[in-house]
Amino acid sequence: MTDALTDSLEAKVAEVAAIEDLVQRGKAARKVRDQIAASDRALLAIQRAVVQELRKGRTWAEVGRLFERTGSWAEALAAGRKSSRKSDHASE
Repeated sequence: MTDALTDSLEAKVAEVAAIEDLVQRGKAARKVRDQIAASDRALLAIQRAVVQELRKGRTWAEVGRLFERTGSWAEALAAGRKSSRKSDHASE
């Protein structure tokens, strides 16, 4: 089962893929990717603030477990350190 966001993204990808002019298709793809990256940064900021708030009275390991991650993941996220894994963020 898909949700509205997934459906919307799939529709946008199909719309961009259908653009015949190669330059216009490339520009459209860049624009959509920029929009996704901006939203990803905003969501990351929300997640960072939540982790920082949850840390009050908890260990990093406890906070990490709440997200089914490690304590080092939670600590790095709260500190704003970038992950070396590209799959953690949409932006490149």
